[in-house]
Amino acid sequence: MKLASLFQNGAVFQRNATIPVWGKTAPNVNVCGKFNGTEVFSCSSSDGDFTLFFPEQSAGGPFTLEVSSSEGSVTVNDIYVGEVWLASGQSNMQYQLHSDWRADTTGKELPLSREQEKEFFNNLDRKNIFRFFQLPQNASGADEISVNCSWKDIAPECSAVAAWFGLYLQKNLNIPVGLIVSAWGGTIAEAWMSYPALVTYPETRDCFSGVVSSHKIASNYDVEKKVTTNSLLNTILRPDTENVGEKRNFHLPEFNDSDWKPMHVPGSWIKQHIAGNGAVWIRKSFTLPDSWVGKELTFCSGGIDKQDITYCNGVKIGFTGEGLSLSTYNLPRRYTIPAELVSSPELHLAVRAYSACYDGSFGGNWILKNNTSGEELSIAGDWLAGVELDLGTVSPKRNASLYGRGNPNSPGILFNSMIKPLIPYAIAGTIWYQGESNAGTIALAEKYYGTLKALISDWRRNFLNPEMPFIMVQLAGYGEYSPFDIKCPWPVLRESQRKLANDCPCTGMATAIDCGEHLDIHPQDKESVGYRLAAYALNKVYHLHDITPNGPELLRTQQTAPGVVVLDFAQAKNMYINDEADQSFYLSENGEDFYPADSASVDGSSVKLVSNTLKNIKSIRYAWSDFPASTLYNGDGFPASSFAVEL
Repeated sequence: MKLASLFQNGAVFQRNATIPVWGKTAPNVNVCGKFNGTEVFSCSSSDGDFTLFFPEQSAGGPFTLEVSSSEGSVTVNDIYVGEVWLASGQSNMQYQLHSDWRADTTGKELPLSREQEKEFFNNLDRKNIFRFFQLPQNASGADEISVNCSWKDIAPECSAVAAWFGLYLQKNLNIPVGLIVSAWGGTIAEAWMSYPALVTYPETRDCFSGVVSSHKIASNYDVEKKVTTNSLLNTILRPDTENVGEKRNFHLPEFNDSDWKPMHVPGSWIKQHIAGNGAVWIRKSFTLPDSWVGKELTFCSGGIDKQDITYCNGVKIGFTGEGLSLSTYNLPRRYTIPAELVSSPELHLAVRAYSACYDGSFGGNWILKNNTSGEELSIAGDWLAGVELDLGTVSPKRNASLYGRGNPNSPGILFNSMIKPLIPYAIAGTIWYQGESNAGTIALAEKYYGTLKALISDWRRNFLNPEMPFIMVQLAGYGEYSPFDIKCPWPVLRESQRKLANDCPCTGMATAIDCGEHLDIHPQDKESVGYRLAAYALNKVYHLHDITPNGPELLRTQQTAPGVVVLDFAQAKNMYINDEADQSFYLSENGEDFYPADSASVDGSSVKLVSNTLKNIKSIRYAWSDFPASTLYNGDGFPASSFAVEL
């Protein structure tokens, strides 16, 4: 007799819902389950599989679950009944409360994510049950039926967005909360869908054809060779082999870098149009305080894509990663600068980074630390960047020849590995933070509407809940700031999210558009995101209507006079425009050439836009760029979503 992975000591069951309990025992035998005074019965299949269905339970605990058959019995203790939510997506959902991707080394001034971690545990009511079940990342390429993890009391390694979401639920509902976290950075939505869903919907049908083709490649499914993502990608990616820049003296202080480009550090060299993937160098000279001369220092930065070699005054002081290493992009760098290198106040630093695919960036807090005094010197700011090797933008996510074991972007693979073991556990709903990996092009971003709609239907069917709430996070701002850019894919994907939230029943959205950081795809402010997800759930799912669910929602538009358009909004109490931000409303007569509105003013729940030059307005865009200005808010501080509308 064995129960499924979720049924362990400390589990949290969903209140006011039928509770499935499943497992395996001897074939063709009767199975009896007892929970909180209720007894239910079932029988096992010819393979020994069984499922019991317990009737709805009210919040409370602790309770004991007993399941027995002729083969034996299993007892699970310390079970509570409350609210259970599934938290899934990519790295911004994976990002943990204690994530230190940009943590400084002193603890004197913690980055925002660490400050929020302290705030979280200071606000945690430990008298109430708050637990999480976090699945390990697994891309085995097989149908998994169990996972190796357990229920734990809320802890720093929990997803930060999920934890803040759960904390606000707990504070407002005052009942036990359980979170199931299943997330993997850099993954596409198609990887989280079942094979039947992939073949059912036009947007994803071709993906399944790629999966079928990948089964012709034996190495993709060779368990003995322990095939990994890195070894799969190695078939198309160029490993870093030779440090040509060092041979050209890029690391020496006296090198002439007058033709190099300025680059802001921290930041992405791809987003700043320095180069694509490949090898990029940055250099800068600093003047130290006289008291630092002759002292040992530490070079500190956040993650560097994907590997680096760092020099001080022409001498190598450290390196991280080599060859085709893809796993070190988020590891902070800490390199010692020996005292003998600090022979004068003038210090020269050079960093060589190599990124074979995806983003290319220098991340985190950039500081020099005096190991004797503990003093710090910021080295962030404008550096000079030079290109050793430009491979263009390399994104192998959708290469069907790489689908299979070890590649988390194989369509269906994460559903089979990290969702199927949870099915059909009773949950209240899903929070979803994903989309960055589906926003590579405008065409993919437009397709996201149908892809995510298919995923939602797929999960609702599998979790036996056709009205399961699904609340997504609209993408945060990222990249180079621009008040308007018609060629950007991110606002197109945000529009897919907005339309889906409007069109699909029991589907909602919390916008994070103003929580982003233009230099980091992983914004640290997870508290605001978790709070906004919780606000939507508390209003729409738990019917606490005194809580505002979201920012202003566009209802209708009309042109009231030549060059004058009025936009009506819901959730618009005390709505206002932040006059300190740049103009974010853009108008067009032909749908191609857009110009900023000459004025934008709020009147109650409406916004009046005026153009002094355009007369017959056909199209409106708001907050339309990868990293736009967010100007429209309601009185509760929630921003409006970006939007596109045709009159």
